[in-house]
Amino acid sequence: MAYRQTDKVKGKLDLKKMEIIKAAREVFAENSYQGTSIKALAQKAKIATGTFYLYFTNKESLINMIVDEIFQELLASIKNERAKFTDGFDKLEASMAACVKLFAKEKNMAKILLVQVPSVNNAFNAKLIEIENELIKLTKEDLDELTSLGQLSGQDTLVSAMAFVGSFRQVIINWLRDGKPENLEEAFDTLMKYNIRGLGK
Repeated sequence: MAYRQTDKVKGKLDLKKMEIIKAAREVFAENSYQGTSIKALAQKAKIATGTFYLYFTNKESLINMIVDEIFQELLASIKNERAKFTDGFDKLEASMAACVKLFAKEKNMAKILLVQVPSVNNAFNAKLIEIENELIKLTKEDLDELTSLGQLSGQDTLVSAMAFVGSFRQVIINWLRDGKPENLEEAFDTLMKYNIRGLGK
């Protein structure tokens, strides 16, 4: 007869897994993805190195779970901020502001997710593209709404949405990689105005 975990045992395992993820986010942020060993992760989580493998196959499976966690936080934040507005331009700004705030708050982790890991993990890079496509989809919906209301005209809303999201992505990546612009939140205002003018407002 196969062993079935009780709810209590499953709860303990899930809690321990969350503790490992929390510890890993701290270690990755302090060091780098490539520079972090399983041993260092286990020490931070206060578990034996062998115990780590009861929860994760390797470091890659752990970072993938962290990525899912962070981007679920990001998408939830975007939807929450957008819900505060009815105007299409305000919703556009809310979407991008949510991204900038999260990346500014989690700068070290964002650098790992957007700069370091994509260059060494194709599957992970595909996941980032999936998230970017979700942002493009939301942006296109806003642009379609603005077009239907006569506030925008004469453009391919998909191309405009791709350019809109892409410009923010590039500025954020440059900031994480090179430290320029020095203040991302100040740069956000300039970039937002630039993009809105580009849309034809």
